[in-house]
Amino acid sequence: MFLERIEIVGFRGINRLSLMLDDNTLLLGENAWGKSSLLDALTLLLAPEQKLYRFEAHDFHFPPGEEAAKERHLQVVFTFCEKDIGHAHLPRYRHLTPLWVKGEDGLSRIHYRCEGELADDGTVCTWRGFLDADGNAFQLHHIEQLAHAIIRIHPVLRLRDARFIRRLRPSSLGDERKPDTQALAQQLDQLTRELVRNPQKLTNGELRQGLAAMQQLLEHYFAEQSSQVTRPRRRGGEPEQDAWRALDGINRMVAEPNSRSMRLILLGMFSTLLQAKGDVKLDAHARPLLLVEDPETRLHPIMLSVAWGLLNQLPLQRITTTNSSELVSLVPVEHVCRLVRESGRVATYRLGPRGLSAEDGRRIAFHIRFNRPSSLFARCWLLVEGETEVWLLNELARQCGYHFEAEGVRVIEFAQCGLKPLLRFARRMGIEWHALVDGDEAGKKYANTVRSLLDNHEDNERDRLTALPAPDMEHFMFREGFGPVYHRMASVPINAQMPVRKVILKAVHHSSKPDLAIEVAMQAGEWGTDSVPPLLKKMFSRVIWLARGRAD
Repeated sequence: MFLERIEIVGFRGINRLSLMLDDNTLLLGENAWGKSSLLDALTLLLAPEQKLYRFEAHDFHFPPGEEAAKERHLQVVFTFCEKDIGHAHLPRYRHLTPLWVKGEDGLSRIHYRCEGELADDGTVCTWRGFLDADGNAFQLHHIEQLAHAIIRIHPVLRLRDARFIRRLRPSSLGDERKPDTQALAQQLDQLTRELVRNPQKLTNGELRQGLAAMQQLLEHYFAEQSSQVTRPRRRGGEPEQDAWRALDGINRMVAEPNSRSMRLILLGMFSTLLQAKGDVKLDAHARPLLLVEDPETRLHPIMLSVAWGLLNQLPLQRITTTNSSELVSLVPVEHVCRLVRESGRVATYRLGPRGLSAEDGRRIAFHIRFNRPSSLFARCWLLVEGETEVWLLNELARQCGYHFEAEGVRVIEFAQCGLKPLLRFARRMGIEWHALVDGDEAGKKYANTVRSLLDNHEDNERDRLTALPAPDMEHFMFREGFGPVYHRMASVPINAQMPVRKVILKAVHHSSKPDLAIEVAMQAGEWGTDSVPPLLKKMFSRVIWLARGRAD
């Protein structure tokens, strides 16, 4: 069983949200776009606490700065789904038999709803229920016992950097228990024996270093559940460089197809640490949903990849939040989910397992995931044909008072990847976009590609497409008053009787297209914003408008 979907209405910073989950979900989103509220809902309502959470007045949503307009009702619905047909009949789920609802796909699901009502006098009522396929509540006794049964099997654990621990429920704090060092030592010993049997042997010293780094990492970065911060070991809790390398070797060995036993032992180590640091003892059959908040906070990018590799070996469902492009590059784009605040809801955008063809997926993985992962954080893409436009447009926009970085605009060249895969990807991921194309034959084909995707009648062509009235950017800027730059770079006198095309070719031959773009941008800076072509100014304005539409 796993958590397949969460739906939220009127909880804290979320007015409305519906989010599909899989085994590994990476959440991206700007501040105040609902990430923390989502994690709070999961933590409060599904954490393994002795008492079920009761909503409070501050849990009800209200628009920023308008507390008087606070919602009076909130609702959170969790949908749990069996992994495969028939798993609902496993012994661990026998207490949940009355709750299962058979879906059209043959899989059984449990719909668990938590509701809150805020009265005029400030009092709050909380109630729970389980829903049938039509959304009607089952008439059941012992609803709280059934809720506890679900949480016991699939609790939510919020794992944070040890420096930034804060508890959502101060009243539930218990005395910090000491780690079960005997159990932990036994599991470490087991893992060591399993690793030694592996043909890719590490030396005893490397094993010791790698296992020590693993324990430190789990203890200080991922497994801190109590209000008491464990005193970090040397150097603020960071393992030595050699230990990181040894841990990377262990990661590779544990990742082997025949190493299921090693992964289970690793899970046991993790559970032992959690048992030591949590307030409530986990069930022996518990398979927690891990909420990992910003694991990059104090890890070097190289160390982050090792830590993420270790986390991936835990056979548990995970939701991870991040602001790190390095971490995004480690995760397949199918697992990336973008949260975008819109006027009436927090929208969720993701590809899902069948979102792209194999060819398009390969192109996006190379062009975006590996080479430009930070572009997944952008509000809007300005898609251009080549490197020349990237250099030129970023600088000209800045001179016109548009700061693309601050506005969430990313200029991306598309010639290497192809325009159509990038447009499809941007639309599926909720990223606004605008394309700039040349006026040659290739540019006309790109323009037709853009027009073919404007099929919903909500898009206006002028908002999505700018076509240069010239074969390329060099000819366009030449005609717009920058001919002296090209003559100077070509070492050709201004009054020479030479075709424009030949002057540009000579200039390119003497330098390069990117160098020419930089020279043109520098010249525009000297001449002032009046020298920037009006066509480009209009395009900058439209792009910023698109980006700001995603910033409400």
